[in-house]
Amino acid sequence: MASQSIQDFFHPVSGTISYVVADKDTNEAIVIDPVADYDVENDAISYESAQEILAYVETHQLHIVAILETHIHTDHLSGSFYLSKQLQVPIYVSEGAKEVYADWKEELCLSELYHFEHFLLENEQMDFGHSHLEVINTPGHTRSDVSFKIGDALFVGDSLSFHNTGDVDVSGGNAEKMFESIRKLYALKDSTEVYLGHDCLDSEGHPHHKTTIGEEKHQNEMLNALTSKQEFVDHRVECDQKVTPPKLIKPALEFNLTALHSGV
Repeated sequence: MASQSIQDFFHPVSGTISYVVADKDTNEAIVIDPVADYDVENDAISYESAQEILAYVETHQLHIVAILETHIHTDHLSGSFYLSKQLQVPIYVSEGAKEVYADWKEELCLSELYHFEHFLLENEQMDFGHSHLEVINTPGHTRSDVSFKIGDALFVGDSLSFHNTGDVDVSGGNAEKMFESIRKLYALKDSTEVYLGHDCLDSEGHPHHKTTIGEEKHQNEMLNALTSKQEFVDHRVECDQKVTPPKLIKPALEFNLTALHSGV
């Protein structure tokens, strides 16, 4: 049975986490949700965080075969375009990215949607080395969310957080769809390790970026195994009414959908 090494990279400014997942037998690997650095005051983009990933890849002699995005992010700029150019590998996003683009094209006067090499569909599968990845469509946080199941590991982006769920994002999220998506994830084995897209603090202030399906089914404060759909929707909507839109939503959407000013 194939086994993988999983290395996380924390981006303190955005609080987000990127991952490099490598097949131990062959050193073939993928990158999930890399981040670019953005200086808001000077409107300047740099790639120190992505370069940390490149250094790790070189040190461990990994062969990256693809870069995957769990969704079109609205709170930070993606490092995918930079890494794709440096490593000469494709970027995979979900089919839902086209819907996000259509929603915002006129309001943001967006240029053409970036020519992503592939748009992922529900239940789509891919291999890297001897490792097997399955795509699970998990809209709700945004229209474009997908999760990636690799062996006993699950990469959920912002659909789940530690003992909570992601918010229903203003870029087209939907609480009812989020409920169905998370219920789909809860059907996986309780022992499935869940790798989160944001570093979350527990009740004692300790950071967490990993949990399990079983733990979330029993301890998730927003949506556990007993929560009804209406209870979740009402609670999620109430909480999200108190949340302000991400500060970087406009530059993030423009950059992450079109690669404008990315240098590619």
